[in-house]
Amino acid sequence: MTKKLGAKVLIYTFIAIIMFIYLFPLFYALNTSFKTKLEYMSDPISIAKSIHFENYVEAFKKANISAYIGNSVFYMLVCTTASMLMATFLAFPLSRGYLKFGSIIFGLFLVSMFLPDGTIPQFQLLLRLGLYNTRLGYMIGMIGGGGTPLLMFYVYIKGIPKEFDEAASIDGCGYFRYMFTILIPLMKPALVSMFIITAIGVWNDIIRAIIYLSSKELYPITRGLYVFQGQYQVDMTQQMAALIMVAAPLIIAYVFLQRYIVDGIVAGAVKA
Repeated sequence: MTKKLGAKVLIYTFIAIIMFIYLFPLFYALNTSFKTKLEYMSDPISIAKSIHFENYVEAFKKANISAYIGNSVFYMLVCTTASMLMATFLAFPLSRGYLKFGSIIFGLFLVSMFLPDGTIPQFQLLLRLGLYNTRLGYMIGMIGGGGTPLLMFYVYIKGIPKEFDEAASIDGCGYFRYMFTILIPLMKPALVSMFIITAIGVWNDIIRAIIYLSSKELYPITRGLYVFQGQYQVDMTQQMAALIMVAAPLIIAYVFLQRYIVDGIVAGAVKA
């Protein structure tokens, strides 16, 4: 009993430390967003004495969030949907062994996960194709069929009986009809979990937005955060308010959708 109690105390202590590490930056940003500039400059780490929503109003106007949020939603939906379709249509023949040298191709995709990011070569390619500073060029840079979704779908499809493919082929079911009416519905847990994770990555992107886009009307919502960066100082109170507004939709969505992420990952692990 003493050993079990000691183990539980150790586990909960470790969990509390991890929670503090992850939640402290969020608390710091929220606390700073409620302060006045004078209050922040006098003591950056103190608890806010009162709540000042003026920072949120000014940050909303200054970062032009109302104009950029539509771009972010559009980029997120298009890029995430395209990434899921590409990963699904690539994982299916690879997991089934329908492609010659499929194991080598899959291995190359796995190796690419450990290589440096290809943003600069992509930029050079888009520049030569005349797609710099366009919605299409930015979305091409954000769409990806490899990485974690490919690995997740590869493992998940392995657990789906191959007899489904054979039965559909005998009944005259076409390739795309089979994918959209049989396989993809069976992959719903994995698709939902990877869709959420990929959507978060697209929504939070700022590096590619800086490199690929130069017109303000094309900026995603994260690009608006740069207006708080002055030559000699940073307006931290308003910047933190804007940061909270940008992160809030993802935090709320994650709270309600986290069970789908867990279900998808667990289902994939069980099938593996």
